[in-house]
Amino acid sequence: MKGILLSKPILYKHASLRYFEPHEHHITRYSMDDVLLLVFEGVLRFSENGTPYEIHAGEYFIQEHDTFQEGEQESDAPAYLYVHFQGEWADEGNILAGRGSFSCEELSPCFDRLDSLFHAEASYIEQCAVFYEILSLLCRKHSTLTLAEEIAACIEENCSSDLTLAALSERFHFSKNHIINLFRQTYGMTPFSYLNLVRIKKAQRLLEVTSRTAESIAFECGFCDYSHFYKTFRQVSGTTPNAWRQNCRMQALK
Repeated sequence: MKGILLSKPILYKHASLRYFEPHEHHITRYSMDDVLLLVFEGVLRFSENGTPYEIHAGEYFIQEHDTFQEGEQESDAPAYLYVHFQGEWADEGNILAGRGSFSCEELSPCFDRLDSLFHAEASYIEQCAVFYEILSLLCRKHSTLTLAEEIAACIEENCSSDLTLAALSERFHFSKNHIINLFRQTYGMTPFSYLNLVRIKKAQRLLEVTSRTAESIAFECGFCDYSHFYKTFRQVSGTTPNAWRQNCRMQALK
């Protein structure tokens, strides 16, 4: 993915928080600067050189310099920080991707500080320091996992608990539908289906290496009742829990 080259100088210009009114549209303009948009509420819609974009809460987007931006569709009352800067774009190497996700909880204090410093006409150095802190946090996050991978990791870590779509929505600051669609694009299934798959794989392992009852394993793996576990196990494994265990033991004897 195309992004800002981190091995070259990045020149900060100015920044501010922006709050849209209901039904407001993105400004129509020809932008000479690169503009980092970090949306923490609502949905921002615009086009860049005719290509439409929709940026949800918890997502960032970098508008490229020398592009024509237009707000044909109304936005859903977004709140965001925008930062004008100049950087060098590249398709590979050490780059910050032109679009990605971020933790609202982690970065919100930086947004408030940068906005306050700019409007207080604080020194350029002070403003730059906060801007580079934001870039550093974005780079650190995206040098590891994509958002879909983060959601998958969260599911794997919490598969035995009562993990709900509402809990994922609250943790990652996205709507339920956005999480479902994003996750399906990467893994070809919903987060709920992935949760069941993780739970069954854990159950398969416990059935293989322990002598515990299938009922106790079902509860340990996050299932509230055995009938649901049994039905899901058959759907995923093509056999029953006890038959799975017997087959594992037969294989071990060969």
